[in-house]
Amino acid sequence: MITTPARHLPLEGTRNLRDVGGYATTDGRRTRWRTLLRSDELTRLPRRAQLELEELGLRQVIDLRWPEELVRAPNVFVGSERVRYTSIPLLKDDPTPHAGLAGMYLHVFDARAQQLADVARALLAEDGVPAVIGCAAGKDRTGVTIALLLDLARVPTDTIVQDYAMSAGYFARPAMARIDPDDWRHDDLVVDSPPEFMASALTHLDREHGGARALLARQGLTDAELDRLVELLTEEAS
Repeated sequence: MITTPARHLPLEGTRNLRDVGGYATTDGRRTRWRTLLRSDELTRLPRRAQLELEELGLRQVIDLRWPEELVRAPNVFVGSERVRYTSIPLLKDDPTPHAGLAGMYLHVFDARAQQLADVARALLAEDGVPAVIGCAAGKDRTGVTIALLLDLARVPTDTIVQDYAMSAGYFARPAMARIDPDDWRHDDLVVDSPPEFMASALTHLDREHGGARALLARQGLTDAELDRLVELLTEEAS
């Protein structure tokens, strides 16, 4: 009997660490388990939680936060000898005050395609996967980046939207792993991830940019590189 891996990984010091494996694609494949993870900030993981990730095969952490966030709350994998740490600030500044949250997602596709391409190249590097991509709550910057990668892998839009929307649920329930009392991700925190925001963003990605593959190709990624990335992220469905 084949056991499906757990999607949510309730490691101490996290609220929203989860696997995007097991999603069917439109060409008969599925995303690989334990290959691409998404997470809130990895700043308070005790050593035992770090070891759990390493034992899962983690080879790279891609941190999408602003430089000032990295100074204020460093990622625990900075300086790791076993896991590569890659900082790719997804946003130059915060467009949400004038564009709103949904508008910020469109802004990433419109103005930060180079940073998205940097993420793709990081995954393609030697020992680039298994990887975890994260930001602060693991919802917005992470959500748009993961959505792009799943779109590249030909995961259906409805599935990508459902994956994005899970963030609100994991923050709505009591923390499943220990969170320090002074952590801003406490149980009273309200996080919203409206499905329609991601659905709108994916429509925009398709209409304005021709989808993830075309957007990344315009940033210099070759067909061979994009095919290789899809191969890394997916496998034949059994």
